[in-house]
Amino acid sequence: MLDLLRKIKKQFEERNKTFLVLDIFFSGLTIFIALRLLFVSISALSRSDVSIDPSTSLMIGMLFCLGLTFVVRVVEMIVTRKKEYFISLLLTTVFILAVTVYMFLLEYIL
Repeated sequence: MLDLLRKIKKQFEERNKTFLVLDIFFSGLTIFIALRLLFVSISALSRSDVSIDPSTSLMIGMLFCLGLTFVVRVVEMIVTRKKEYFISLLLTTVFILAVTVYMFLLEYIL
């Protein structure tokens, strides 16, 4: 347990504070929206007449915030010139944002 706390403290000291705050903010927002999506979905299961389905909007918002979290990490890696896992993180970011745009286009445009 103490080893884990030392590791977290070491990462906190090494990271740029601006990127850390943005990372925590978007991660927290993603978790908040995911929990809200869970409660909305559970309440929709108990009702038989669902006229407006906000779960798709919440899903798009959650994926967008998750994509922004990964964008912050990619930008931080570019700024600090870290190359470990850069390509996989960049591909993951592009994939999440592409899925978000695709879902947005299906729901609101098409």
